Order: sequence, then structure tokens, then C-alpha cells
Amino acid sequence: MDKPTPRINSELREQYVERTVRLTGKIVTYSGQTAVIEAPDHGHVMVKVNGENNWSGTYVEVIGRIEKDFSITEFKSCSLGDDIDLDLANKVVEYGQKYKEIFE
Repeated sequence: MDKPTPRINSELREQYVERTVRLTGKIVTYSGQTAVIEAPDHGHVMVKVNGENNWSGTYVEVIGRIEKDFSITEFKSCSLGDDIDLDLANKVVEYGQKYKEIFE
């Protein structure tokens, strides 16, 4: 990807409407064309999946576009296994926002 893809949590979605972002989180539900992901700040985010993902495990990282309804349309994603500390992942999001020159 040519442009930076900032890491976000559920609270930051409205700041990135119509932009590409990264969301790390826990799969809460997954059925058909949608999934609900628990973001690092423990809020829930709806993801419109593209059908090409190969999620195995409890945690994923989704790269996608924030839509006007604050859902994410998945471009690509990867599985992160079964043991991620969401609070630590949220710290990465917070530091990424605070120090954009380093993380983007």
C-alpha cells in the first residue's frame, strides 16, 4: 500500500471516514458477509467481509475502508491466532495517534 494505514479502535472510526485503516481485534460474530470485531478499546465494529479471508483463530487484523455508517469494508485481512492482548494493542493505537510521524 502506498498510503499510510493508521491503526484505529472503535472510538476513532469517525475521524477516518472514507479512508483506509487497520483494525486489530477479536472476532465476536462472523456470518455470511459480515463480522463483528471487538476493537482494542473493547468497542464493537461491523466489518463487511470480502469473502476472500481465511480467518482461523480468535484474533484478526483487517485492512479496509471506513464507510459513512462507521463500518469497515474489508480489503484484506490476516489471522493473528488465539492470544492477543487487546489492551496492549490499544496502546499501540494510542501511540500511533500521538506520534503519527513515527507510525505513519
